Amino acid sequence: MNNNTVYTTVLLDIVSNYQYIIVVIVCSVSWIILSLLGIASNMINIITFVAMGLNDGVTVSFLALSFFDLMYVIASFCLGLASALGTVEVLTLTRYAVDPYGLSVLVANIMILLIVTNVLATTFIAVARCMCVVKPLQFKNTFTVLRTVYFMAGFAIFAVAIYTPILANMGMVTGFDNTTKRYRTSLWLPRHREAIKNVIFVIIDLLLPVSTQVIVVFCIVLMANSLQASSRFRQTSKIQTCNKETSISFKENASDSDRLSGKERRVINQVIVISVVYIICNTPKILISVANVTEAEFRIGRRYHNFYLVINFFRKHLEIFNATINTFIYFKYNNKFRNTVVSKWNL
Repeated sequence: MNNNTVYTTVLLDIVSNYQYIIVVIVCSVSWIILSLLGIASNMINIITFVAMGLNDGVTVSFLALSFFDLMYVIASFCLGLASALGTVEVLTLTRYAVDPYGLSVLVANIMILLIVTNVLATTFIAVARCMCVVKPLQFKNTFTVLRTVYFMAGFAIFAVAIYTPILANMGMVTGFDNTTKRYRTSLWLPRHREAIKNVIFVIIDLLLPVSTQVIVVFCIVLMANSLQASSRFRQTSKIQTCNKETSISFKENASDSDRLSGKERRVINQVIVISVVYIICNTPKILISVANVTEAEFRIGRRYHNFYLVINFFRKHLEIFNATINTFIYFKYNNKFRNTVVSKWNL
């Protein structure tokens, strides 16, 4: 008689199903609230920039960034609603005609597409301002309104083109649900989609964030150095003990990047703050992507499924924050933006 005993090892996730549901409830509410703030702030941005007049590439680039951010926070609002309805289905016997979970997955993928435009637009703004600061004579007339429009349109086309293979292999289809005994619209995902997703996600979630972050950091360093050089130039030029010959010689030897006007300094500060916020909010995505590559169980459908999703839920808070906060940055560093807001809304 064979008395062999078979032992089954169950590998538990770091986050239990109960804890996961609680996190989803909290995140759904916070996403909805933050997204509403983001919708309001970006609408203010768009209306204000249009009222200011689209006469330069800087204003056009900020307008485009606000539009991309608006699309992202609208999608995040829909994600919050879908996630909230999904938890209602889990906790109750309620079953909707459209599967909320499927909607949340679809919207989350659309948000990935939209965040690509945000990343590229932010990087463009940092690079354009950096080039105009470091080499003002060479690049002063490079980033015109028309060229900026071309760049922003190109970013949108690139994002759609690179993510279309994933969106084309998913969707909401209506079929008979054996659980509810009625027809229901639910998520459709083909088997071969996973292979397509893995290739595209290496580009979108790893290569693009890392490369743009390196570029933005480099631009921040150059712009910060230009600000310091400008400050030294302004302080030195105010010294009254210098004789006239020395003062003239100093001004002749000063580089163009040292002679920043007050308006230029405010624009640089504005871009630096926007870039720093982007870096802070973009870093978790890079870390998650690296962890996903190095740990095979840290992904959807594997051992750390819940933990992976929870970490990404909190990452989305940072992305929504990044798409919402720019209004306050513009208001602080852009005098024309601030004056337009005050006059338009009688503040």
